[in-house]
Amino acid sequence: MLGFFFALPNALPADTRAKMPGMFQRTINLGLDLQGGAHMLLEVDLTSVLEQALENEKETIRQEFREADRLRTETIRVDSENDAVIVRLRDAADSDRAFALLRDLSKPVDPTSISQDKTTRVEKLSEKDFRVTITEANIADIQKRTIAQSMNVLRRRIDPQGTTEMTIAPEGDDRILLQIPGAKNVDDIKSVINKTANLSFNMVRKESNNEAAMELARRPGSLSKVPPGAAFYPEEQGGGLIVERRTKITGECLKTSSEGLHPEGNYPIVNFTFNIRCARLFGDLTQKNIGQRFAVVLDGVIITAPRINGAITGGSGFIEGSFTLESARELSLLLNAGALPAKLVIVEERTVGPGLGQDSINAGKIASMIGLAGVGLFMWLSYGLRFGTIANIALTTNIILIAGALSLMGSTLTLPGIAGIILTIGMAVDANVLIFERIREEAHLGRPPVNAIETGYRRSLAPILDANITTLIAAVTLYFVGSGPVRGFAVTLAIGIVMSVFTAVVVARLITATWLRRKRPKTLPI
Repeated sequence: MLGFFFALPNALPADTRAKMPGMFQRTINLGLDLQGGAHMLLEVDLTSVLEQALENEKETIRQEFREADRLRTETIRVDSENDAVIVRLRDAADSDRAFALLRDLSKPVDPTSISQDKTTRVEKLSEKDFRVTITEANIADIQKRTIAQSMNVLRRRIDPQGTTEMTIAPEGDDRILLQIPGAKNVDDIKSVINKTANLSFNMVRKESNNEAAMELARRPGSLSKVPPGAAFYPEEQGGGLIVERRTKITGECLKTSSEGLHPEGNYPIVNFTFNIRCARLFGDLTQKNIGQRFAVVLDGVIITAPRINGAITGGSGFIEGSFTLESARELSLLLNAGALPAKLVIVEERTVGPGLGQDSINAGKIASMIGLAGVGLFMWLSYGLRFGTIANIALTTNIILIAGALSLMGSTLTLPGIAGIILTIGMAVDANVLIFERIREEAHLGRPPVNAIETGYRRSLAPILDANITTLIAAVTLYFVGSGPVRGFAVTLAIGIVMSVFTAVVVARLITATWLRRKRPKTLPI
């Protein structure tokens, strides 16, 4: 009975569904090929990710050597051509200590795995020169994490409420498939994808007040004037500042973000709250740097650079800038979703109109009705009016229960999913055929009707389960191995298999037993 109630909303108008209890308001979601929408294939720029990994490695090495006792370097630079970090010592006598330090910086790629793969490889070029490269295992791990993080960020950006049944899946080693059913404005989606929203809080260097910073502001290309371990970022209102490159306070520290109004000036701001770890870090940072300035950097541009007047230990604050309410809201959504770890390039873009989807739905309905009518006619011709009707009632119940299950699970119905339902219509009567043939054999052996039906159902159960379990295994394999449309087919096929066994073994048997009790026939009309 619950299956009928779950399937019912699909046949009701929207205003009627709204009056039903929450669980019974769900309907089958239509996929991209049925209601139209956007289809995109995105390529992840992994080159920039690996360049950033080398830059991070360089800064880590610089910091470790700076903290090491009497261990000085002459240069630490990134060799982009060979994807390596080159370290040159001042004194060859420190060679062994430096080599040991660099090897200690290499950690296991996956600490939970028994694999001995390390993050970096250290080569000694001479007594004073070393080369640090990122291992292939670490590169593969970085690529995998970048793809996964990009997918999570896209999902949170495009569907922050989790109500859009979009498809997002990896394609190959460096691409992401994105399908958004019902999308009407593709340009808005592309705008969301192209935004990075990299946020960081960096301490302003004292050199920002000297001629070097002014020269960089006039000519940002003269990067040779940037001190080691620092970076120059332009300010939103013009000019620029030199800031510390290394920072532990980034957009990943944000717990929540929301638009709001300044408590005094009544102009738009972006409120933020740090997680517990970063709230402590930010408190320590502001405690140690009272009187200094820190810069809020968004996508390489300094939005604001206030002076620290006291320790900020509450773990929350707000970002000022030239915001409108709309831009503050967009920024808060982007910050909540997180920053994309790499640039995404749209290599393929298609839109599917709802007219094509409606044609697919109509074709699916016609195919389903023809298949249902053909199977029903076959059952009547093969097993007579009485048992043919029982099989057809079970078949109709099976279709309704499939619709109810899809609605309850919130599954998305695609064109391959309709194919799975049509295939299920043909397979659904297999169990009835096995049962009825067995009952016919028992009746021919002279058994009374009750005994023949009881024996037929009991002895048919094992082959029914064997046949359907093997098909169910294939459907489950398709779901976990396949992606996109293949999964849609696998879902409807798996649900159809379970429901067909249930309707044949339980529903059809219940109807048959009720008929037997009422009519008490002397012979079986089969």
